[in-house]
Amino acid sequence: MRLPRRPRSVCSVCWKGPFAAQLGLLAQPVQQHKATDASTASWTGGYTYTTLWYTMTMSAALGCTWCQYLIPYALRARVYTKGAPRDAWSYGTLHFRVGREARVTAGIALCLVVNDVPVWDRSIWVYTTLDDPAAGFISERPRLTDVGSDRTLALAKQCSDHCAREHPRCRAISGNSGCFVPARLIDCRDPRRPRIILTMGAQHVYVALSYVWGEEQPHRTTDANLSSHMDGIDPTQLPCTIRDAILVTYKLGLSFLWADSLCIIQDSPMDKHRQLVSMHNVYRYAYLTIDAEIASKASDGFLRGQRPLRPLLIIPFICPANPENPRTEVGNLHLGRYSLDSATPWSSAISSRHTRTRAWCLQEALVSTRALAFTEHTVQLRCQTTIENMGRARHNTFSDAPRLPDAIFRTERDIEQYSDEWLAVRRGWYAIVAEYSHRRLSYPSDTLVACAGLAKMFAHALGSEYVAGLWNDDFILIDLLWCVEYNCCARRPQRYLAPSWSWASMGIGVDNVWCLDFPQRGSPWRKMAEVVSCRITPQDAAFPLGPVVSGLLVLRAHVLACKILQPETPLDRRLVVLGTGTTQGMCDHTHRALSSRRPIRSSVSTSLLRLFSYQPISESTLGLRRTYATKDYGLYPLLDSSGITLQKAAGVY
Repeated sequence: MRLPRRPRSVCSVCWKGPFAAQLGLLAQPVQQHKATDASTASWTGGYTYTTLWYTMTMSAALGCTWCQYLIPYALRARVYTKGAPRDAWSYGTLHFRVGREARVTAGIALCLVVNDVPVWDRSIWVYTTLDDPAAGFISERPRLTDVGSDRTLALAKQCSDHCAREHPRCRAISGNSGCFVPARLIDCRDPRRPRIILTMGAQHVYVALSYVWGEEQPHRTTDANLSSHMDGIDPTQLPCTIRDAILVTYKLGLSFLWADSLCIIQDSPMDKHRQLVSMHNVYRYAYLTIDAEIASKASDGFLRGQRPLRPLLIIPFICPANPENPRTEVGNLHLGRYSLDSATPWSSAISSRHTRTRAWCLQEALVSTRALAFTEHTVQLRCQTTIENMGRARHNTFSDAPRLPDAIFRTERDIEQYSDEWLAVRRGWYAIVAEYSHRRLSYPSDTLVACAGLAKMFAHALGSEYVAGLWNDDFILIDLLWCVEYNCCARRPQRYLAPSWSWASMGIGVDNVWCLDFPQRGSPWRKMAEVVSCRITPQDAAFPLGPVVSGLLVLRAHVLACKILQPETPLDRRLVVLGTGTTQGMCDHTHRALSSRRPIRSSVSTSLLRLFSYQPISESTLGLRRTYATKDYGLYPLLDSSGITLQKAAGVY
């Protein structure tokens, strides 16, 4: 193939080598094959070429952008000639392998290997513009930063409508949207004069808004202004986030919006209670949820223009000729880095994901059939099937939130208790608690309220009684093994939130949650305790999944005497069992020692409940018989035993 004219930004070596081969992007993906013996691992795929350090540095000095870009990575791979001095002119031959990363299936990530040392690992992403000649070969596009434009919102409508039509899982989860409708909605058919309407049970297709208040809401609906809000609302009196949501609803061709500050009578305890009980249904049965992720408070808005994203590098791309277009064209490739490092232009800074830091917003995100997220750099559709940026731009898959199991959304409870599917649902709850407990609440008293909707859905699927964040069934012993965030010196709030044996009593992040697997038939885990009774007293009998005023857990278990030794660091606490054999495994769950209301001093005597043990197992390995000793796991410290009654079993240690 005759190459097109070489641009000045590329040297002849690179033009005739990797650029003539499209940087190996259209060849087999680059992947590493592990060696079966002592030899080094081998690499296959992509395009390989060899050059000299001297040649590359001279080309870089003469203006070759590709050589300039590769020099730091060659240095990182420490590719100097063995035994030679470490000066720039002693570097020897460089063997490059460049191509598409094999482990990335969605989009194209560029992989670079220098002398068998990988220096790019799924971090450099390749994209091009829609009107570029390379668009026929490169599927990724730049992120759309004009999030409020008619073009972007038209793409958002197209993607959401496609989800509603073509995604079987999303259609099944949404179910019959007519089975629930909020009591009030915002009529957005005239964005210049929105108003509150009473649905009176009539079916309406509506959009729900998920956002962070972040400040006082003087526009909120009260008993005094409800009538005037039903006549019409002056948009200038509304915070920017709600104005933007009304505009987006209108441009998506939908008529009604639900926002809590307007659709709930904020000074009516009776109305707030009635709405909170069904809050999860508001988002589950909404046609679409608007996630104002970028807005730190209601007055910020989310349609403001985003800063443009500059690629790390723009290089030419020689488009392969084909029968339909025998003329060889040259397009442009954009290389961008997807990173959490805020110093890079492709940052997905955690600080801008405001709805991902709020506890109330977790429930809203998990139960929504589909959500339109206005993020720092683009607009993103997140549904129960997939996640995609508008305009086919790449998104960070490592930041995707987990999805709820399908069984949670089924109206009939058809899961056999303790089956594999049942256990998967139970583990799903543990993952939610770990995420939820790390999020912020303006009022700690809402700890059990903000997840009550999720608890109701899980209770229906599990068929178990919900007790202040735990489940009253055979596995409640595992539920007790929560621990506070590692190296976090925490104490319970002075105000009562939940029984001391519940993670909800801490109002702080829960880490390493329930690392034990479930005891099953044939499993080496054995229960060493018995739950005699477990009960809680809800604050409101009509809202049993909400706040509680007391709780009592009665256990029959073995007791191990222990002491807390002097910590090595202020954040370190270690429990040591005295005179009871092995102490291995005890530190896995003893971070809850930090949860005591009183200061922990050195050599404080206390007790542990022995909930589980790992029974002796013998196995044959390579003809040698090996026996594992019995270990004590699942040790529950009784530093603050309020709410727990202990009935000692026979054979107390």
